[in-house]
Amino acid sequence: MEPHGGVCQTGQVPPRDRDYARATRRIETAVSRPELTPDEIVRSFLEESAELLGTSSSCWHATDPGTGALVDGAEAGGAPGSLAESLVYEYRRPDVNRFAELAIAREKVASIATATGDHPSSSARFREMIEPTGTADELRVVFSDAYGMWMSLVIFTQRRMTEEDLRFVSDVVPTATSAIRRAATMPVGEPVMSAAAEDGTAPSVLLLDACDHIVSADAMARKRLALLPSPGGDQAPGVISFLAARARWDRDGGPATARMRALDGRWFEIDVSVLDDAGSGNVAAVIQPAASEHVLDSVLRAMGLSAREREVAALLAQGRPTKSIATMLQLSPWTVQDHVKAVYAKTGVSRADLGALGAQPAITN
Repeated sequence: MEPHGGVCQTGQVPPRDRDYARATRRIETAVSRPELTPDEIVRSFLEESAELLGTSSSCWHATDPGTGALVDGAEAGGAPGSLAESLVYEYRRPDVNRFAELAIAREKVASIATATGDHPSSSARFREMIEPTGTADELRVVFSDAYGMWMSLVIFTQRRMTEEDLRFVSDVVPTATSAIRRAATMPVGEPVMSAAAEDGTAPSVLLLDACDHIVSADAMARKRLALLPSPGGDQAPGVISFLAARARWDRDGGPATARMRALDGRWFEIDVSVLDDAGSGNVAAVIQPAASEHVLDSVLRAMGLSAREREVAALLAQGRPTKSIATMLQLSPWTVQDHVKAVYAKTGVSRADLGALGAQPAITN
């Protein structure tokens, strides 16, 4: 690989300021269309930036805004490596630009070339998984704001990224993030009818081996698995593989957790824990319909409510009067009233309808 200099590895002249400016305007216009889904917003971002960045392939994942856990994903152009390989570098082996670190960093955009001082081969992920495909660099983007983490994106490029490239992407990320967050409240599409639609609230359990193959599952777990984006066969869905990796290698004493909407529109809560046969890599996953207060929290995040406003909204949904909320949260009644006004303004619903935002959809067969 030729060192990065005044000319791109592809032989093209590097972008100029006006090229970045034009691309910025195109992206901000493209991603701001209100009818787009989160997936379509990312695809629009990629389409408008591909030529400028020299994109060869990409992959992206919707995330649970509360935990940052991957819940669904897609790719374009045949991205290097697999989810299983990526998770090893993300959790088990030290490397640069891991999403767990980008999620809490001030800058939400990073490339391997810039992070390694233009020596990308010092990254094991690049050296072992990316470079053998002829890819020159990897650019990572986290779409997050004060309300949660909404999407992660990996762009594989034909040239090494520069600080100018990173500034360009950083400039458009806030607009794209706001669009993705707002789109997260949209319906998931045509509901998928399933016998699982009326399965009650009982938890269901499945067991995975060290390679994330489903070893055993109860009948209800099988029905619920059919409602999650899945690679098929006995391989666990991506969300469960991600949680399994987090539980195995990033342990904090509790299960790795995520909330997500299934293909039938309902919300599930998924908890993955390492089993007690240490070193085997076997895990147990529990899938159950998410509690209404958890669904409400996710919906309110997408509507742009702050942490305190979400607390107030949850208590309003329970029917608590303003004075009681003030006592419970140790706030003045006037402060609570200000929060109540903000809740109604941002959600567009009354107190009577607030609880319905956290209700599971009624689906009949």
